[in-house]
Amino acid sequence: MIAPSIILVTDPRYTLDRACEVIEKASAAVDPGALMVQLRDKAASIAELTKAARRLRDVTKKARAPFVLNAARPDARDVIELALDSGADGVHVAGKREAVAAVCAVADNAWISAPAHSSDDVSALAGNVEALLVSPIFATPDKATPRGPKALVEAKRLGPPEGGARIYALGGVGPDKVEACAVAGADGVAVIRSLFDAADPAAVARVLDAPFRRGAARARRS
Repeated sequence: MIAPSIILVTDPRYTLDRACEVIEKASAAVDPGALMVQLRDKAASIAELTKAARRLRDVTKKARAPFVLNAARPDARDVIELALDSGADGVHVAGKREAVAAVCAVADNAWISAPAHSSDDVSALAGNVEALLVSPIFATPDKATPRGPKALVEAKRLGPPEGGARIYALGGVGPDKVEACAVAGADGVAVIRSLFDAADPAAVARVLDAPFRRGAARARRS
């Protein structure tokens, strides 16, 4: 499968039924592997998270979509164990090297992503994880002042020249802003509302994926 260009982050404001519907429609509109799903619910108990993880793992397997759990919470070790037990492909951890090491200690081949809210975060983690979610890029309710696409340019500059983390733009990214993210050097986008609120998730997924698919095609030809 190809590297993901879209990371769909779940949100407890939307039902699991809606999440499954969006995953099925969006994944069918792009190449296998282009859509990754991150289960994020920091308020859920482990029992509740287990139920959601099992259901989403079933749906993502059928959709050929990589699946990761967000372990950036106080009970991170329990979530990491759940990720292993549920057959998840990896975890999203808090932006600390210790959190990355905790995953590597039990799952060598797991996809590991982390948040990057500053250039210091990028410098500290770019060589230790598969992906960094750089945010907030654009205006998002209840989030900090948007950093703009220049944060993506900076993240690419700070990472190692080869083999470093893939850079994903998070925060207010929609179909009208995805091209700016790609031009700034992002390898993909992480979204919530853009797909969950879409009347046609398949159409939106195609637009979100297109700039990165074109870039991958150019790289293969060069």
